[in-house]
Amino acid sequence: MMKRQRSTALVGLMIASLVCSNAQVKAGNHDGFVAGMCAVGAAVVGIAGAVALVDWCCSETDDQMIERIDAQCRDISGCYQEDMRYAERLIRMYDSSESMLHEFATYVWNKNSTQSDYRSGVSTAKSNLQSSAETLRKRVNKLGNKSLNYEDQQRLRRMRQLLKNVEELLSNVTRFADVLESHRDYFNLYDTIDTMRTRYFHEITILESNRFSTEMEIKRSIINRDNGQYAFRTFVNNIKSDIATLESKIYALKHTYIAKRQYAQTLLNCLITIKNIVVNDPRYQQELYEWEQAELQRARLEVERARARAEEDRARAEYNRAWAEQRKADAMREQNRIAAERNRIEADRLRNERHAIHNPDVNVNFDFYVTI
Repeated sequence: MMKRQRSTALVGLMIASLVCSNAQVKAGNHDGFVAGMCAVGAAVVGIAGAVALVDWCCSETDDQMIERIDAQCRDISGCYQEDMRYAERLIRMYDSSESMLHEFATYVWNKNSTQSDYRSGVSTAKSNLQSSAETLRKRVNKLGNKSLNYEDQQRLRRMRQLLKNVEELLSNVTRFADVLESHRDYFNLYDTIDTMRTRYFHEITILESNRFSTEMEIKRSIINRDNGQYAFRTFVNNIKSDIATLESKIYALKHTYIAKRQYAQTLLNCLITIKNIVVNDPRYQQELYEWEQAELQRARLEVERARARAEEDRARAEYNRAWAEQRKADAMREQNRIAAERNRIEADRLRNERHAIHNPDVNVNFDFYVTI
C-alpha cells in the first residue's frame, strides 16, 4: 500500500515537472516572467522527483521488511537459542561460578570457534536485532496514524506481533551478550591457554612426564620441529613472545578466577622452564654467536652496498653535470656561429652598398630615328 502511494506521488511529480517544462517552451518573449517561474518550478519539482525516484528504487516494502526481519530472527534463534538455554542451565547449576564459565568456554571450543569470534558474532546479532526493532517501530507508528483498509490492518497486526518477537529475542540476546562481555578476560585467557598448549604440546608433554631424559627429549623435539640453521634461537624468540602474551592475559583478569589463574600460572611456569632448558644449552649460545656474526656481516655488506650505491649516484650525477655542461657549451658555440654568420652577412651587405655608391651603373639608351 505504501509502495503504491509512493509510486503515485512519483508519477505526479514527474508529470508536474514535464508540464512546467512544456509551459516554459511555449512561453515566448511576451511571457518571460511566467516562463521563469515555470523554469524554477520545473527545477524544484525535478529535484524532488529525482529524490523520490531514488527513495522508490532503494526502499523496501512493508512485506519485504517483514519477510527480511522474520528470516533474521529465525537465523539468530537457530544460531544462539540452544546456546542461551545451555548457558542458563549452567548458571542455575553452578550459580554463576567459575565452573560455569569453564564449561561454556569448552562448549564454544567444541564448536571449533574461538571465544573472541563467538563473542563478536553474538554482539553482531544483538546490533542487527536492535536495528530491526527500530525499523519496525517506525513502520508501526507510521501505519498506526493512518486510516487503513483491511489488508493494511492485517499487515499492521503482523508487524506488531513481529516487533514483540524481535524485542523478546533482543532481550535474551542482550543478557547473553552482557554475560559474555563481562567475562571477556576469562574467555580471552581460555583462548590463549588453548593456543599455547596446542603450540607447545610435545614439549609440555615431555616436561610433565618428568623422565630422566626430559631435557634431551625437549631439545630433540625442537630440532625436529625446525631444521633451520638457528632452530634454538627461533624457538626461544617465539616462546619469549608467547610467555609475554600469557603474562599479559593473566594480569588483565579483572575478577579472581582462582582456578583459571592457577592453571594459567602453571602453564606459564612450564613455558619458562622449557625456555630455560633451551637457553642453557651451549648450542643456543653458539647459534646466538653465529647469528650475531652473520648480522654483522650482513650489516657490513649493506654498508658496502650503500657506499657502492652512493658512488654510483655520484658518478651518475657527475656524468649528468658534465653532459649538461657539454650541452651548454655546444649551445654557446652554436649561438656564436649564428652570430658570426649574421655579422658576415651584414658586412657583405655593407660592402656591396659602398661598392654600389663608388661605382654607379650607367645605363645609356640610344634612340635611332630614320628620316625619309
